[in-house]
Amino acid sequence: MNVLPARSPSSPAGADSVRAVVSDLSRLRMLSRIAEQVGEGVVVADNDGWFQYVNPEFAAQHAGTVEELTGAHLSSFYRKEDVDTQVQPIIAAALEHGIGRGEVTRLRRDGTQFPARITLSLLRDDAGALIGRVLCVQDITAQRQLEDELRQAAWYDPLTGLPNQRLLRDRVEHALVLRSRRHTGVAALFVNLDGFKRVNDTFGHDVGDEVLAAVARRLVDRVRGCDTLVRHGGDEYVMLLEELVDRKQATSIGQRVLAGFSETVETVVGNIPVSASIGIHVATDDDDYDSLLWAAESAMHEAKRSGKGAIRFSSTKSRHARPVEPPD
Repeated sequence: MNVLPARSPSSPAGADSVRAVVSDLSRLRMLSRIAEQVGEGVVVADNDGWFQYVNPEFAAQHAGTVEELTGAHLSSFYRKEDVDTQVQPIIAAALEHGIGRGEVTRLRRDGTQFPARITLSLLRDDAGALIGRVLCVQDITAQRQLEDELRQAAWYDPLTGLPNQRLLRDRVEHALVLRSRRHTGVAALFVNLDGFKRVNDTFGHDVGDEVLAAVARRLVDRVRGCDTLVRHGGDEYVMLLEELVDRKQATSIGQRVLAGFSETVETVVGNIPVSASIGIHVATDDDDYDSLLWAAESAMHEAKRSGKGAIRFSSTKSRHARPVEPPD
């Protein structure tokens, strides 16, 4: 008995079927090329989270090959401690809206980490049943590094690495608010190097910068964990002292700072002696950022007028007088 095909490929209906298959294959190839050249990591996982397709960028991001990562599970690339805070909100958004986005910490196969921005899309069949998911991963390491550099430039002094005046203002305002709530003391300790202009004039600004950086390192060693050390500009530094018990404690900290200038500073031109004058102002209920720093600076100038290498507390006179710098 002869069995004839129901339709010949040469028949119109058969040709349509072939063209449809070819069209589907062409679309698949095109989608594959797009996924391979999109510049982001792309993975298609089944409904249980097992990888069915991995593009080369995803493999490179996660320190593996396409072959090694195909068949891996989504959960292998997240830290367990991040699931509730980073991953679940994205999944919840995807379940509700069909797509979820967020920033997460990704794990590579070698155990290292990188920050990423991910987009999770859910795949559903014609009946609306969930059949899989597509995850797109963008490595944002370079962006984070740029953000860190901009933050560093905005808030920190490039020579010493110390916070700058902008960050000091933020810390002072916060400290004054806490002072009123906790009933603890806050003070500004204003440090100015004695005779620093002569260092620059004699040895040049490069050596002067060496001295400023070395002084900063010494002061860092004398800062408590609750305090903030700032380069105020030029040859001036400010310590914001918090959680002070009394004026005596502020005096003790000032003396410890002053003792740090007992040794010379080693530079490329030899050891250079450095001393400093220190002004201290303990905050009152009426103080804000400007008045706190004003009074401490005025007290520092009084220390200079008294013979330098000394500590002075603010007085009623110095609190209301404009700081006048004596000869260096």
